[in-house]
Amino acid sequence: MTDTDRKILQIVRRYFGDSMDEATVTSLDRLNLPGGAWLFKEGEQGDALYFLVRGRLQVWAGARARDEAPPRLLGEVAPGDCVGEAGLLTGAPRSAGVRANRDSLLIRLGKQRFAELAEAHPAMVLKLASHVADLMQRNLAGAPKPQRRYTTLCLVRVHDTPRIHESVENVVASLCAGRRGLALGRRRLEAAGAPVTLGADGELPERLVAWLADREDEHQVLVYLCDAHNHPWTRFALRQSDITLWMADAAESPLPSLEEKALKPAGHQALVLHHPTKREISGTHEWLESRDVDFHLHLREGEAGDRARLMRVLNGEALGLVLGAGAVRGLAELGVFKAMAELGIPVDWVGGSSIGSIVGGAIARRWDPEHAISMARESFVKGKPFSDYTVPVVSLIRGQRMVRLLRRHLDVDIEDLPIPFFCVSSRLDQGEVLVHRQGNLVEAIRASAALPGVLPPAVVDSELVVDGAVLNNLPVDIMQQQPVNRIIAVDVSFRTTRKVEFEETPSSWAVLRSRWLPFGTRYSVPSMATLILRSTEIGTLSQSRQRAAAADLLVNPPVRQFGMTDVSAFDDIVQVGYEHGLEQLTEWLEAQDAAEGGATLES
Repeated sequence: MTDTDRKILQIVRRYFGDSMDEATVTSLDRLNLPGGAWLFKEGEQGDALYFLVRGRLQVWAGARARDEAPPRLLGEVAPGDCVGEAGLLTGAPRSAGVRANRDSLLIRLGKQRFAELAEAHPAMVLKLASHVADLMQRNLAGAPKPQRRYTTLCLVRVHDTPRIHESVENVVASLCAGRRGLALGRRRLEAAGAPVTLGADGELPERLVAWLADREDEHQVLVYLCDAHNHPWTRFALRQSDITLWMADAAESPLPSLEEKALKPAGHQALVLHHPTKREISGTHEWLESRDVDFHLHLREGEAGDRARLMRVLNGEALGLVLGAGAVRGLAELGVFKAMAELGIPVDWVGGSSIGSIVGGAIARRWDPEHAISMARESFVKGKPFSDYTVPVVSLIRGQRMVRLLRRHLDVDIEDLPIPFFCVSSRLDQGEVLVHRQGNLVEAIRASAALPGVLPPAVVDSELVVDGAVLNNLPVDIMQQQPVNRIIAVDVSFRTTRKVEFEETPSSWAVLRSRWLPFGTRYSVPSMATLILRSTEIGTLSQSRQRAAAADLLVNPPVRQFGMTDVSAFDDIVQVGYEHGLEQLTEWLEAQDAAEGGATLES
């Protein structure tokens, strides 16, 4: 019995029980699915279920058999999992499509074969039904899809420099530390016991492919080491890997070579850009415009935090911070960030909406909490951006003072931020969420915080866009698409009902009299700006609650007592966020430690 047969036996016995014999396992249909190929598409008839033996699959929505519209990633399938059982059990069309993220080996059970095995192993049907019910319950509850660590990686040296060679060795050592890991390059095969050597042309011999498959079964992490040359070894490694890391030296030319352009990975791709100094990053867009990567990370010389972030992403331990809308109340997010820093909770990815995009931009610049709070105080209290009134034709506030303040502190490109960042705005005509991942940070924030009626709309690609809170007040769903494992969301929106003490809304004159005259009824009525700001949240309130529930931790600072434009309460708002965040985060960490046997997050 081969190593592959033993692995298949181990997988199917999870569902069929120990009574499944070796002879039956060897007779099961096997399917080799190339990386990038569809196993099935949404809407197709469910005529089989599959067990993933080796490789990785992705689950997509919106990819029907005759529909070429861009699909939406729902999750991933790792070795040992089954897929397609719902369609086989119910006979309904496929509710989602499944595609190979890399070359994959599967076991296929068609209807007839399934019926035969189900008769011999009736408990299997109950296990599969339970699995389907569990998936449906998690989907209805909006639970975040589990992110698994990458187990097969390809490190491609884009440049042959000492900096890149040293970095590759450091990454390999960190990935394999404490685990059964193996790194294989063309020159390491013979020392590792490979049965054949490689030639310069042609595909890899079958004996070598089988030997490499066995090495993947034996090790918890397998790393392929390659140069950016169109060689059979490199092409094979790119097809076999869950993720390809393009290891590039920022001191070299950003243009890819012809050979690099010819290389086509099957799985995820990331550009890891190595910088020789701690100086501010610049010019990243030149590296990205000619490369189709899923994300990029920066490694600056001497910055241990950058390398730690890369390893958390690769090990499935990265943490994403989502910051919601809420005007001035959103400054409580600075206090939460301060609490996270004190507790040693690192931020690996940050996303925001409206005021959350401003706070998130400061965090993504890798400012420490005290500096971020100081800059925010200077901008919002001394700068008085909400006092920039104009004739209310398009908006109450011109917004020019806000832009000047942003340019003074945050005038960088999103691609150049040390911590990956995104923010959201709302397309005014199309009614769609626009996600800003590249371009000038100030322009992105300007769009995300363009509060309708308060600040004028922004112009992006000749379209008018307004505040992100109009369509997505708390973009946890966008963060779930990033390579993070846990998500902390900070939400400062209302969660209680406010009762008023009058039967009908008083007139403007009555409100003014109640404020100026010492006697008579005093009315507590929200200001025009507060009403406009609050109105932007109403349409997405239920969706915001669903997104908040999908986060691993929701921090909801009690800031309702503060006005939504009351910058004079800056320090009190930040302090409330800090105190509430410190309490919530401490409890969360204690629960994490208890669940993980005392494991802690490394900053």
